Amino acid sequence: MNKYCICLLLVMMLFLSACSTSQENDAHAVSLKEIENIHIDHGSTTLIVESADIESLEALSNGPEIVIDKEKDNIKIRLKSDIRNIVNIREMPQLSVRIPNNYESKVTVDGSSGNVKIINLSTQKLDIKGSSGNVSLDYLQINSDINISVKSGSVLLNLEDKDSNINWLLQSGSGRRSVSIPLNNSQRSNRKTQGQTGDGSFNVRLQTTSGNITVK
Repeated sequence: MNKYCICLLLVMMLFLSACSTSQENDAHAVSLKEIENIHIDHGSTTLIVESADIESLEALSNGPEIVIDKEKDNIKIRLKSDIRNIVNIREMPQLSVRIPNNYESKVTVDGSSGNVKIINLSTQKLDIKGSSGNVSLDYLQINSDINISVKSGSVLLNLEDKDSNINWLLQSGSGRRSVSIPLNNSQRSNRKTQGQTGDGSFNVRLQTTSGNITVK
C-alpha cells in the first residue's frame, strides 16, 4: 500500500510540474540554397506555414524540440516526442514555418491529427497528406500546383482572386463539397466536382474520405 501511495504521489508531482512549467520556444534558421523539397512532418501538432520576406527558412515551436535533417537537395523538419505535451493542458503546442518568398520549389507536409494552416505560400508545388487534422488555406492568388489528401479531416480554401488560373478537382467519399467560385466547364457527380477558372494552368486537387471540402 505504501509503495502504491508513493508511486501515485510521484505521478501527481510530475503532472503538476509539467502543467506549471512554461516550455521555451525552439527556433531554427536554415538556408534553402540548392534545396528542392521541404518536408514537414508535424504529427499531431498544429502547423502554420507561410511565405515571408526573409532570407532563410525559419522554424519555431512552442512545444516539442524541432529536428532538422538536411540531405542533398532535401530538408526534413520534424518534432521530437515530449511527454510534457501529453499532460500540458494550458498551452497546445504549435509549429510555425516561414519560407522565403523567393523559394520556388516543393513543400511536402505529413501529419496525423494536427491541423494545418497555409498562408499565401508562394512555392512551385504543395503536397499535404493527413488523417483527422483539418487543413485551411488562405491565398490572395494561386500560382502553383496544390495537392491535398486527408481522411476524416476537412479542407477549407479561401481564395481572394476568383479568376486564378486553376484546373479544379474536388473529390470526397461521404463528405460534402461546397464551391462558391463560378467554374467554367463544370462537372459534378456524387463524389467529384471539376471545373476551371482562368486558363487552368495550375492544378488544385482537394481530396477527403469523409471530411468536407469548401472553396470560397
